[in-house]
Amino acid sequence: MDKILRRVAMAERQVTKRIKRKTQRRYQQEKKERMREIKRHREEVGEDMRQAIIRRNEDLKLGPIAPNRDTGKLNEFGNPYGAISVDRALLHSQLTPAQKEARCAWAGGSKNLCLAPGDRVVILEGPYKGKIVPIKTIRTSTMVLEMEDELKTNVKIPEYLREPGSSPVEPIAMAVPISAVRLVYPLPHPDSGHVRDVIVRELKPVNISYDRPTRRTLFSRLVPGLNVTIPWPAVPPVKHSDHPIDTLRIDVEERTYIPTLLRPPMPEVVIDELRNRYSKFRTRHTEEYIAKIQAQEDEKKARRKSVDTMLQPVQEYNRKLRELRRERGQPVLTDEMLEKIGRVIAKNQALRKSGGLVSAQLEQRKKQDEELRKAVESLSIEGGEGAAPVDQPKV
Repeated sequence: MDKILRRVAMAERQVTKRIKRKTQRRYQQEKKERMREIKRHREEVGEDMRQAIIRRNEDLKLGPIAPNRDTGKLNEFGNPYGAISVDRALLHSQLTPAQKEARCAWAGGSKNLCLAPGDRVVILEGPYKGKIVPIKTIRTSTMVLEMEDELKTNVKIPEYLREPGSSPVEPIAMAVPISAVRLVYPLPHPDSGHVRDVIVRELKPVNISYDRPTRRTLFSRLVPGLNVTIPWPAVPPVKHSDHPIDTLRIDVEERTYIPTLLRPPMPEVVIDELRNRYSKFRTRHTEEYIAKIQAQEDEKKARRKSVDTMLQPVQEYNRKLRELRRERGQPVLTDEMLEKIGRVIAKNQALRKSGGLVSAQLEQRKKQDEELRKAVESLSIEGGEGAAPVDQPKV
């Protein structure tokens, strides 16, 4: 079973690494596409601003003889005069989580956004600057707003969407980013008490709670500094019309299945369809399978032990000697051995105390050197007397 568990762990690690590589590759690709789109939009906006400056100067200098630019001629980005691309008008560019938070930072962040359809907001940027309009819908994917009073802008319609003979430029409702608006709400004046519309610079979510039945996050919105809670706009009730084909509520709430312990909730063969029994990620096994794997492991161990029975005579002899030494145990010193060892130790200690141990060793070494020298001399004398003369080679 250890081998199976190691195989499952290895498969899980491989899948984790594969998912990590795929996620990193997808992130890099999305980042590359996002940067390319941002670059294209910046170039388009920069070209429009440059052409606007040129046209303004021409209008100031030429006056009534200024050229007519609304001739249907396209610029380098393929847009006619006074029109922009659909992506710029609807703000379809994908944003990173950090960009989403920066776009709606004044309204409490992207998770707890303190805006809702029906709120009145004032536009701070663009051609409709200063206009107060109610919110129609909120696109949380790009953090932009669509207004009830449609803010029109001219865009170029692609050829595959254009009808034959129609104009290439049509006005459509533009989207407004949340960073370009502020909430407008009537508040009383702190001194006079007169109620007037006030532009709320910042909103903060408070009293955050999670409703389990509806799976919604509930919170209130507060104006920091004033500690004034702004209520949410009234939502009209949704009217549901009944039809003859609808299921009655009494039939929906009727309990038709009562579980019991006398029979399984589903046939056993369905388990193999829900859980792949041959999956390499499986960790829960039946008792029969565990017993089978254990029997295979025991068989491998027995086969490994059977190799020990096939030994050479020398190996059998060495094994027998090791067993005899193991049975004999550690050697035990007799009293005579201990007495002799003690006598030698006492003698050496006495010589060390009297200083004669070093001199005795030196004398013994000199005596050995003298005996060795005499033996060498005797060998050289015998070799000189009995050895035959050797002819010296002629030079």
